[in-house]
Order: sequence, then structure tokens, then C-alpha cells
Amino acid sequence: MGNKDRLRAIIEGSLVSGIIQFLILASAVVFVLESDSEDPQAPHFILLDSVFFGLFSIEYILRVYIEPRKRDFIFSFYGIIDLLAILPSLFLVPGFRVLRILRFLRIFRIFKATRFILAVDRLTEALNEIRRELLALVILSLMLVYLAACGIHYFEREVQPEEFGTILDSMWWAIVTLTTVGYGDVYPETPGGKFFTALVTLIGVGLVAIPSGLLASVLTEARVERKVEEEREENVDPESTEGIDKET
Repeated sequence: MGNKDRLRAIIEGSLVSGIIQFLILASAVVFVLESDSEDPQAPHFILLDSVFFGLFSIEYILRVYIEPRKRDFIFSFYGIIDLLAILPSLFLVPGFRVLRILRFLRIFRIFKATRFILAVDRLTEALNEIRRELLALVILSLMLVYLAACGIHYFEREVQPEEFGTILDSMWWAIVTLTTVGYGDVYPETPGGKFFTALVTLIGVGLVAIPSGLLASVLTEARVERKVEEEREENVDPESTEGIDKET
């Protein structure tokens, strides 16, 4: 076993993984406490930030070192997450210190050490499988937002010129209504606007349900396929494979 293999075993081991996960949670807690503090530039916050920055930087450098394909790791999802976890600490200018919120992206590293990584992989595969349908849905949604904004602008522009005076102003209402959020900050007052809003709301309910249905269908199919593969592997007869090995 080479030095890189030994180092990989240590980094991927339960001890180091547990320490890193603790540091991730600790950095998140410190960030919350810092946001509630009257003096975010207090010496203890700066010290803790420096400690997190140093430890995360060492881990990132070691992970790059042990990877045979360094470029692939650097531009991979977790490689970018690791880099974003340490980059914000490099900004010493007070105006840029808000970028440390990117450290929360580091929390995704927790999934590497849990069994939920299988579910994440399955979800990624499902999204990739329905990417064309999702793209078509996004385009359709943008078209509906435009049409809804134009419609409500026609009905409400004279009664509420401040809220619906332009199509751009009306787009906020269209987005809120189509997504069925309904903040209630802007709403129609004319009979035509109310009737039009009812139609847009009904369309929005169906629009929200489409991606959920597509994703649920693909995930169900993936789960069934995985279960079938596991059953096939379990049904393989070890004795028959041993006999084949002996004959060969």
C-alpha cells in the first residue's frame, strides 16, 4: 500500500470524517453566533474563523493530493463545495465578509459519510433523466408568467396603477399566483381581475404538481430497478459459480 493509499484511508476513515463533520457544524454555529453579536469583529470570532480556515484548507489540499485525477476532483461537486468553504475566509475586506455564508455549502459534505448518499445519487439520476421535461416546463412557466402578467395588467391597470401599471409590475403578482404562494400584498379588485386570478390559480396548481409527479415516477422506477438488481444478485448460486471456476 502506497503513501497516498494510507493517507486516503486515514482521510476517509471514521475518525477524520467525524472530526470534519464536527468542524462543519461548529463553523455553522459560530456563524450564527457572530450574526447575533454586537461585535462580529471580536478577537474570538477572528480566531475561530482562522482555525476553521486552516483546518479546512489542510483537508482540501490533502484531498487534492490523494486524487489521481486532480482536475476532475477540483471541478467536481464536492471539490467545488470544499473550495467554497475556504475561499470566503480569504476576504479580509469587511464589505466582503458576508461571503462567509458560502461556508454553509460545506454542510453537504455530511452526506458523504451517511447512507443518504445513495438517495442523493438516485435523485441526481432522476433529475438527469427528466431534464428535457423540466426544461420544457421552465419555458412553459415563463410563458404563463408573461401571459398572466399581461392579463392582470389589462384588468387592473386603471384601478391600481401603482401595483399593475406596467407588465413588469404585474409579473410579481403573476409569479406569486402561479406558484400558489399568495402573499396577499397585491390582489385584484375588479370582477374581471378576480375571475382571471381564479383561472391563473387553477393553472398554477397543476403547474406545481407536474414536476412533483415526474420526479416521483422516475424515483419509483429507479427504486424498482434497483430492487430487481439486488434480487438477481442474491439469487446467484455460489456453488454454481464455484463449479464454473473449477472447470476453468
